[in-house]
Amino acid sequence: MALLLVAAANLATPQLIRVAIDVGFTQAQPSVLAEAVAGLVALAFVRGVFTFLQGYLAERASQGVAYDLRDALFAQIEHLSFSYYDRAQTGQLVTRATNDVEQVRTFVGTGVIQLAASLVLLVGTALILGLLNLRLTIAVLLTIAPIVWLLASFVRRVGPLFGQIQQILGGLNTILQEDLSALRVIRAFGRESYELERYGRANAELLERNVMTVRALANNFPLVFFFANLGTLVVIGFGGALVMGGSLSIGELIAFNAYLAFLLQPILTIGFLAAAISRAGASATRIFDVLDAPSDIQDRPGARPLPPVAGEVVYDQVSFRYPGANADVLCDVSFSVQPGRRWRSSAPRALARARWSTCCRVSTT
Repeated sequence: MALLLVAAANLATPQLIRVAIDVGFTQAQPSVLAEAVAGLVALAFVRGVFTFLQGYLAERASQGVAYDLRDALFAQIEHLSFSYYDRAQTGQLVTRATNDVEQVRTFVGTGVIQLAASLVLLVGTALILGLLNLRLTIAVLLTIAPIVWLLASFVRRVGPLFGQIQQILGGLNTILQEDLSALRVIRAFGRESYELERYGRANAELLERNVMTVRALANNFPLVFFFANLGTLVVIGFGGALVMGGSLSIGELIAFNAYLAFLLQPILTIGFLAAAISRAGASATRIFDVLDAPSDIQDRPGARPLPPVAGEVVYDQVSFRYPGANADVLCDVSFSVQPGRRWRSSAPRALARARWSTCCRVSTT
């Protein structure tokens, strides 16, 4: 509702300007001029109040979305199978739970509202322009068509780049997390130079992708603004000829020029939002890759809830091997541990003993 009221106030403003010029000034009617000015002041007040309300509600909704996404991600990470973490990188998961969620939140808080407001303003302005003067409207739309084509090509070009940027950023965070957790080992073996080079390569790749995005912006938007200014020239030139021919009043020409700004503003806004849409889309895909990840361990249909257990741990012919390994670490192992007892086993070989003691230390209560 706030969005529609703001758009209505914007669309009504040029009409009051037209009335003030064509009736208040041209026909020398001070009362009409005063009413038009009072109407402009009232519309400015309404626009300010509902713009604030629109922004507040949008930001509140975006914070709720971010809260729900963070909760859902954490709950999913807590319940995914161990095999998932053999494939996933910690840095990627951290990036998805922080940076990707923030990208989606930013778009929901500002991008969605701006996109909806731009579409409403675009449709309303196009209808009013057609009613004011159809020939001048067609001439203006011919200058806007290249803008639409440029923005569409920009979206196709930068969309994959933002997905790559988020992926590289996750890899960068993975390197940082691994180095921080193994800092003593790195220093003990003198591997600081190697790790610095590894981090530098990932950082340089991230810089390259960001520069490619900036280059795409720099190559498209100067042309966009060129065609936008060309539309203004068409209004002044062709519209001035219509005024001199008597088919358009001065007030209508000024109102038409104001509506042209309203027509270009949503198109440019959508163009600038194209980057945010692509970035948020890439982040949302990465988030839902985690949320939709299936768990390897599923209850069978009709499975019964686990009843209260006594605390005894029983291994009955258990075998285990790591993913990708060719040999079992545990093979047909059977033992039981009573409540309140601790149990440790030693294997004959050092490597097996390390894995065995890690897997089989048991403490029950």
